[in-house]
Amino acid sequence: MSSRNKGLKTAEKVMVILGAGIIIISLLLGYSSFALGVALAAFIAWLFYRWQMMAVINLEGLSPRKATNRVVARSLVRLFVFLGMLGLSALVGELFLFGVLTGLLLEIMVFISQAFLIIRGKEG
Repeated sequence: MSSRNKGLKTAEKVMVILGAGIIIISLLLGYSSFALGVALAAFIAWLFYRWQMMAVINLEGLSPRKATNRVVARSLVRLFVFLGMLGLSALVGELFLFGVLTGLLLEIMVFISQAFLIIRGKEG
């Protein structure tokens, strides 16, 4: 990994803080199944976020067309994994399903905010 990818970026720190806050509050309220869903989904979503950002950074120096194809392919893989996670979590229970959905939405919110910052030129 390059020196740019060592440690957590601001967007990832926000994801960790929000996720930890949601998990702590749900545990305090007695919703352990929801908290477990958030924890598992947020961790998996974070891994996919890092994987996606590696394609965006394009460390291999691919041509723009190949780099775009790689980003789109990884986005599709991520989408199908997330849909599979939601489908399987429905078998566990309603609270767990909403916990997984919340964890996945954390990653999506961070990903969108990161894209917004890149577009505005403040981070990238």
